[in-house]
Amino acid sequence: MSRTLPAETVDTPVEFQLIMGAKWSLKSQASTDKTWSLVVVYRGYHCPVCKKQLKTLSGQLSDFAEAGVAVVAVSMDSEERASKAYDEWALGDLPVGYGLSKEFAKTYGLYLSESIKDDEPKLFTEPALLLFRGETLHAAWLQSLPFARPAFDELLSGIKYIDKEDYPARGDVRP
Repeated sequence: MSRTLPAETVDTPVEFQLIMGAKWSLKSQASTDKTWSLVVVYRGYHCPVCKKQLKTLSGQLSDFAEAGVAVVAVSMDSEERASKAYDEWALGDLPVGYGLSKEFAKTYGLYLSESIKDDEPKLFTEPALLLFRGETLHAAWLQSLPFARPAFDELLSGIKYIDKEDYPARGDVRP
């Protein structure tokens, strides 16, 4: 199951420690209210579907950069597990964060799962894509299971359309 949230500004800072020792923050990426940032939340090192998704994303980083989109991948994994994923999955220039907090997950409506297998962490997030324009959440794709994730080429095509047509965020009328 996936769902799209309406555009809204959330006060929780969007920032993560990166395995390379730096910090990634939305505030530093968002130079204008038209700047795009994509936060790709992945389940963790234990997830083969995440490996495939992040390898695909890594291969499309230049396309996102050309479209003006800053990209980061992050999970609740420890620095050690995130570093293993980065190295073993050969993620190239993809910035990989770690230590996503439970509070962040709750703020953005991410699904949390408890382990059902020995190689899974006790608690981890299910996959999500959070697309920000400036510091405002423009769109979100949240999943309660690891399968059937949005395609990055379709997302990139949508971002280009939004820029070209100055298309606004939609879905802000709640029942």
